[in-house]
Amino acid sequence: APDTAGETGSSEALTPDGDCTFDTALKIGFAADLSELAAFSDQPGSEAAQVQVDIINAAGGVGGLPIEYEVKDIQGDPAATQRVTQELLDDGVNAIIGPPFGNTGIPLLDTVDGAAPVIFMASTDPQLADPTRGAFLASFSDPVQSAAVAEFAYGEGWTDAVTFSSADDVYFSGNPKYFSEAFEAAGGTVSKDFSFSLADEDFSSQVNELASLDPQPQVLFTAMVMPQTATLLQQMKAAGLEDIKVVGVDGFDATVVWSAGDVANGVYFAAHTFPTADNNVQSFLEEALASDAVQVLAHAAQVSCSVDGPTLISAINEIQDLEVTTGRVTYAGTNGVPEKDVVILTVTDGAPEFVTSLRPSFIPEP
Repeated sequence: APDTAGETGSSEALTPDGDCTFDTALKIGFAADLSELAAFSDQPGSEAAQVQVDIINAAGGVGGLPIEYEVKDIQGDPAATQRVTQELLDDGVNAIIGPPFGNTGIPLLDTVDGAAPVIFMASTDPQLADPTRGAFLASFSDPVQSAAVAEFAYGEGWTDAVTFSSADDVYFSGNPKYFSEAFEAAGGTVSKDFSFSLADEDFSSQVNELASLDPQPQVLFTAMVMPQTATLLQQMKAAGLEDIKVVGVDGFDATVVWSAGDVANGVYFAAHTFPTADNNVQSFLEEALASDAVQVLAHAAQVSCSVDGPTLISAINEIQDLEVTTGRVTYAGTNGVPEKDVVILTVTDGAPEFVTSLRPSFIPEP
């Protein structure tokens, strides 16, 4: 069947073209992490995916049949992830949308074992992108977003930085490492890394040590998420460190850093998209990447005239310049990490504001 993809979210994009009729409906399963740590992405994401499924089905479905959609909670637990994934496969899903973190994403991939494509909706972990195992990200990777933030920061004239990192998950340790490598490649200096735990509720010791540095850094980078970010910002303000620019990655966006109040004004962070006249984000503002994942899977089924897992994997791996909710996406030749611009946002008067978008010129190796 020919590729009939058209405008984002439009009926024309995913209406069957008449040459492709399925006997079996495309069935998508979402192995959603609705635990305390990851519910910020997967709760709205699972709902946004349902909305996109409904839009496609209202336009005629795929292959003449409505898409079927099922959500199961993996509870943030690796063993539960394996059990839930097997349940989805036993239920007959042809494709799976996966959770944001590697501790559950890897067990999911081990269980699927290439039988169906897996798109990790909110993950930026490069280890979860592996087309040979049928694994793809819906977003850019951590090396890309951290390098983009580093390039932006250095371009603003900030040449001396520190980082905050946690060994509790690769997201919180990898991003500071990638930022440091890219920042130093640009010509900057990263003078110190401060460690923290995801269980910490106080950063006074780190902030006191930060205050003692001479000279003071111009910028602080972290992959921290709310509510810890709010605590860090408040304690930095109390210590008189408001001149240090705080920059972060997509966790600032996903956990709504601007809800921290006035202390969040002036922070900068990477984001996947921002509502503009050139995309369809406004209608999916809660979790546009889930909409992207459904559109990619539906497109793969349509162009391959199949719901067979390995066939869908091959079709996804050949996608070039497909228009989805957040913009355009290419998987061909990208090793499972789609080529996408990184949006840089800041917080102004308690709300996110667009600054720029870029693809970094230097990307660290994962």
